[in-house]
Amino acid sequence: MKADELFAIDVAAEIATLCDAQLQGPWQVPTELVRLANARGVAGVEIDRAWGGFEIRCDGALAAPDELRDLQEVFGSDVPRVRRQAAISRVESTGLLALLWATGLPGARITLQTRSGGRSGRMEARRGRIELEITESDTGSPSTVVNWRCRGLVSHRAVAWLRTALRFVPIPVVVCGRPVERGFPEGLYRMRIADPLPGEIAVTASGESPQLWLLEHGVLSARAVVPGYPPFSAAVEMIGEAAAGSSADELRAAANPHLEPLIDEAVRMLLLLVDRLPSADEPVRRRLSALLLRSAVLGLRRDQILASPVVLTRKGATRRMESPSSLVRWAARRGGVVVATEPGSGDAGHSMVVEATTEERSLLSELLEIRIENVGSRRRPLDFGPRIVDGLRRGWGVVRGLWSPGPLRRHELTAREGRLVEIASVAGVKLALCAGSGSARKRRSHTLVGRERPEVRAAAAAVGSGDEWLYPALLAVTGEDLKIPDEIRARWLEATMRLEKS
Repeated sequence: MKADELFAIDVAAEIATLCDAQLQGPWQVPTELVRLANARGVAGVEIDRAWGGFEIRCDGALAAPDELRDLQEVFGSDVPRVRRQAAISRVESTGLLALLWATGLPGARITLQTRSGGRSGRMEARRGRIELEITESDTGSPSTVVNWRCRGLVSHRAVAWLRTALRFVPIPVVVCGRPVERGFPEGLYRMRIADPLPGEIAVTASGESPQLWLLEHGVLSARAVVPGYPPFSAAVEMIGEAAAGSSADELRAAANPHLEPLIDEAVRMLLLLVDRLPSADEPVRRRLSALLLRSAVLGLRRDQILASPVVLTRKGATRRMESPSSLVRWAARRGGVVVATEPGSGDAGHSMVVEATTEERSLLSELLEIRIENVGSRRRPLDFGPRIVDGLRRGWGVVRGLWSPGPLRRHELTAREGRLVEIASVAGVKLALCAGSGSARKRRSHTLVGRERPEVRAAAAAVGSGDEWLYPALLAVTGEDLKIPDEIRARWLEATMRLEKS
C-alpha cells in the first residue's frame, strides 16, 4: 500500500468536522451566506422563509459557476480522495466555506442558481451528492438565488441571529420583508472610525463596561467585554487581523493590542459631544457627564476633560455647564467646599450649586480632591405631592429596614464602589452593596454586604488599581463561603508571582 493511501484523510469525516467545529447549529447558515455575499461584493440580499428553510436572493454572484465544480468534487464519492482533499483546500482558500456548510450539514438540501461572467450555473445537492449544470448566458446582471433547508433547523432562531449579527454589514439586507436594524441597541451617539481598526464606536443608554463586537466581512463573529473602563460600544472589522475561520478566543486575542487606542477613541468621542450637553435630555446629559468624569479619574484625556464644561451648575433659575477646573477655583474661595444638590431638586438657598448625582459627586471629589457638600432642597409650603411621595418612601424604607437594607442602585454608588461591583459581575460574581455595615449574606441571586465595612472600602480601593486584586478583595468582603471562579484566583497568583520576580 502506498504511503499516501496509508495516511489519507477520511474526507467525509473532515467535512463533518468542518461543519461541527465551526458552526453551533444550522441556524447560523443563512447568516454565513450573507457574510459570503458581502465578501463577494454583492449589492444587496433579501431573505425569506421557505418550507423547512430559507430562500436567499442576492444582487450579485456568491460563487462563479466554475467554482461550483470544486464543491461537486468535495462531495463526489467516486472522486479520488486526493482530488477531494485538494478541492476542500480550494473551497477554504476562496472563502466558500458557507456553501460547504450549507451542503454538508446532515439532512441539508440546497438548490443554487447563479449567473456571472456570461455563464449560468445550477447546483442541486441532496444527501451529500451534487448535480451541477453550467451553461452560457449572455444576458442579465450577476445574481444568485439559494433555496436551502436542513433537518433540525429552528427558523425563528436563524431569523433572530440574522437580525443581531447583521447590524453592521454595509450592504442592505431585508429579512422576511423587513430591513435589518442598524447600529447598536439603545445607541445614543455613534461615530465612524478608521483607526486603530475600521468600524464604529457608540455611546449607549445602558451598560457598565465596554462592549466589543468583532466583525468579519461586516458580520458579527464574536463579542468581548472589557471591564474597568467607562462603557462604550465598538463594532470593528477583524479581517486582516486574524486568519479566516479563527475562533472567538483567537479574534479576542487579535483585538487585544488595539484596546487602548479604541478606549482613547471612545473618550475622544465623548469630548466631541460636550457641546451637546446643555441641550441633551437630562438622563442622557447625566450619563455623558458621568462617563467623562469616570474617564478623567482613570487618567484618560484628563486635562482635556478638566477644562471642558461637563458639570451642571444652577443659580436660581439659570443653569449652565462649568468645567471641573472652575469648581476647584470656586472651592478655593469657599474653604475647599463645593455645594451640591440632586438633579431636579428645588432651590437650595445658595448663590450657586452643582447639580450632581451621587456618582457624579463622588467622581468630582476623587478627581478634584475637594469636599462636596450635599444640601437638601427647600419646597414651597403647599408642595404636598413630593412630601407625600417622600414620606411613603421613608415609610417603606423603615419597614424594609426591619429585616435588612436593600441593594443600592448603580447611581447611588461611589466611583470605586461601582467599579468593584462591575468588575466582580463581569468575572461572574454577583455582588451588591447596601447601606450600613452589615456582613456578607446570600440573597436570591447575589451576595449583599454593607458599604461601610472597612474591608469593602479596602476592596474598592484595591480593585481600582487593577482587577488582578479581585480575588483577595472578594475573599475579604464575602468570606470563604462564596464560590469564586478559579480564573480569578489564577489571575491573582500570576500578579503576585510577577511582583516577586520584580
